[in-house]
Amino acid sequence: MSLSRFVEKWTIPTYPPESVSEEDLGAAEQQLGVHFPEDYRQAVLDVGLPRPTIALLDAIVERELDLHDLHDFYSPKEIVEETLSWREIGMPDRLVAIASDGSGNKFCFNADQLGGDSAGMRAIWFFDHDFGTVDEVAPSFHAWIDALCVVEPWREEPS
Repeated sequence: MSLSRFVEKWTIPTYPPESVSEEDLGAAEQQLGVHFPEDYRQAVLDVGLPRPTIALLDAIVERELDLHDLHDFYSPKEIVEETLSWREIGMPDRLVAIASDGSGNKFCFNADQLGGDSAGMRAIWFFDHDFGTVDEVAPSFHAWIDALCVVEPWREEPS
């Protein structure tokens, strides 16, 4: 599965993914002193940043799945802004926020894993701002997106 599949399943064509440039992604990496994992870089450069609909949250909630909803992917500029501002108010300094759920919690990479050559896969972490907890949600960006692609849209049965 892939980010392209995620776009097909959880977005609508009238709101296409936001394009990301190599220059903007590189600027974010430089400002934060990290190198994003190759699976993430390639996906967002090739596909862009999707805008999921409420259908993903509905499917997760109605099926009572042990998944966090994905509400918003951050642009490179937003990655820097969100990461730096959330670090000031309690997010651990090692986290780099790349997306959020519907409650403003953050999906992140661990900056300790993003130094030097980042050709390998890097885990996705979830920072819950209400509880101050950090949990690994997937071993890589692709694994995280694939887990969301496996979810089937919720359709109420007619009564």
